[in-house]
Amino acid sequence: MKIFAIFHLNLMFSSIPEESRTEVIKRCYWPLLKLAESGFPLGIEASGITLEIIRDLDPEWITNFKALLREHKTEFVGSGYGQIIGPLVPPSVNRANLALGMQTGQEILDTTPQIALVNEQAWSAGMVEHYREAGYKAVFMDYDNPARYADWPEHIQHFPQRAKGTDAESIPVIWSRSMVFQKLQRFAHRELELSEYLDYMENLGTGDGWLPVYGNDAEIFDFRPGRYKYEAAQNTESEWQLIRQAFEVLSKRGHEFRLPSEVLRDLDHNSGGNKLDLTCARQPIPVKKQSKYNITRWALSGRDDFRLNSLCRAACHKLEQRFTFSRNKDKWRKLCFCWSSDLRTHITKKKYAAALAKLEQLAAETKAVVREPSFEISGIPANPHGRMLKIETGAASVTLNTAKGLAIQKASFPSHNGIPSLGTLDHGYFDEIDLGADFFSGHIIMEGPGIPKDTDLARITPFIEETDEYITVSGSIGLYQGMLDKVLRIHKGKEQIDILYRFALDSRPPGYARIGHVTLLTADMDPTRLFYSTCNGGRKEEFQLNGLTFDHSDNISFAVSASQGLGMTDSRVVLGGAERALEICPLYPEHGFITMVKCRQAAPSPFVRVFFSMQEMDETSLRGCNSDPKFNFSTGFSIKPLPGE
Repeated sequence: MKIFAIFHLNLMFSSIPEESRTEVIKRCYWPLLKLAESGFPLGIEASGITLEIIRDLDPEWITNFKALLREHKTEFVGSGYGQIIGPLVPPSVNRANLALGMQTGQEILDTTPQIALVNEQAWSAGMVEHYREAGYKAVFMDYDNPARYADWPEHIQHFPQRAKGTDAESIPVIWSRSMVFQKLQRFAHRELELSEYLDYMENLGTGDGWLPVYGNDAEIFDFRPGRYKYEAAQNTESEWQLIRQAFEVLSKRGHEFRLPSEVLRDLDHNSGGNKLDLTCARQPIPVKKQSKYNITRWALSGRDDFRLNSLCRAACHKLEQRFTFSRNKDKWRKLCFCWSSDLRTHITKKKYAAALAKLEQLAAETKAVVREPSFEISGIPANPHGRMLKIETGAASVTLNTAKGLAIQKASFPSHNGIPSLGTLDHGYFDEIDLGADFFSGHIIMEGPGIPKDTDLARITPFIEETDEYITVSGSIGLYQGMLDKVLRIHKGKEQIDILYRFALDSRPPGYARIGHVTLLTADMDPTRLFYSTCNGGRKEEFQLNGLTFDHSDNISFAVSASQGLGMTDSRVVLGGAERALEICPLYPEHGFITMVKCRQAAPSPFVRVFFSMQEMDETSLRGCNSDPKFNFSTGFSIKPLPGE
């Protein structure tokens, strides 16, 4: 076999205290250099931040690494200045992060990397243009998750391919293999015998292709980051020595170690160079390893990811408006630091407080704030005949269900010829018993361990008020966890409906919190032309729904509440078909929601809906991290009609 390995260095590692960084360099990074020096050509990747920290703490390590680079015993694999989840941040941040990462690597190491490791292996088609613009020739990306829903031939995994972008562009990709590198981890941690490891490796059927024996963290060998209570016990024998032993045996058996960039020579192989879509409607943002690792991990869990991401977005908008990258690199560098993925997972309390203070300082410097809508529950009490209340403005017609917390029964617009575009699919609409429920629009759902399921689907007496701009319908709803004020604004001068929420909860929700559900009314729509589109860190990506059944909000386990999501980095998602479509946007683009889509093939028509999450749950979730234990937050969404596609 032709073998290569890339070791990921990360001194921002969420659960590693800053005072342990010198120990990590000594116990993890020096043995890695010794391994390369002994004759195993390796790829070594580090963010710009990590390189700066190593330079400041142990400049001799940098000197030795540079010497090995000159001797071609190793090669530097780039990434960005910070370990940022590209599909979750605006394009301007991706461009700045990759440019600053490239610049830092060149300044510290006197080298220009050809290959970029995709941070946390979180990919979207929109990232292709950014890597190409930054000067990268290829990316190192997980194979197993993109292949999950793809009909690719087996040999694809053993050769370099090309990852498609949003338009005609593509970038070469060399593959990481999650289970392959996990086997090496298990062997080094003495959870696997050498003979078992070798049997697994030599039965992967690579033929004349390539095998990535490693593509993950260096900090887990001869050191334990402390993320989990039951991490593998450290051995008395050096784990780096065990890795060397495995590599030596592989070499003696005729398997040849090569530098990662050499993989690219096989782009012209009969089995290489195919243009592949690494994303799909079911999995718009594939990430590393098993399914508990998904995009919600860095978007909506942790100590308070929603708060961090919202303030980062607010600072980004100010930087885009007033602080050009070329003249304000220090401020963009701070933003890249604050958007690091490691601030959003197993981060220690001390590191989180320091990171939040740094972000708040940047927000003060740029005058960035996370805005919230201001509104009142006011007007004349409505007395509808029955439970339905119909509002018409000339620009929209909306029927609200007062028995279900002002859920939208149906809504239509003149540009859609008055045909209802969104609303409620009543109990009995679908033939199958598994869909034997009401599927509303405009409502919220909160659910978590130790509390009843919370919704706003309660009977209320609404208040109506009319201004020159719109008609508002509002009401207050008691929840298990507190109170919710809810307002719908039906505009007069433009085709737009706004849904606003004001949460006054006793504490931050312990589980997931999903709002702004929009159920598409598909009865008269061509099921083969249904789609959704959004931006995940780059240009718009469109996903077809023909024949698909999936739910991004499906829980992975009791502890992991969702499986997928959309970055919605332009604060806009479009849902529709050939006949008509809807654009749904947060009222304030800095609000760090992610979008989820549910699609199910059913009779008499497909069940398609979109909704927004401001919190999900996984093993990184921690509550009670803020000085104010209560949860008070206002937000909202707008819904506008678009022509079909």
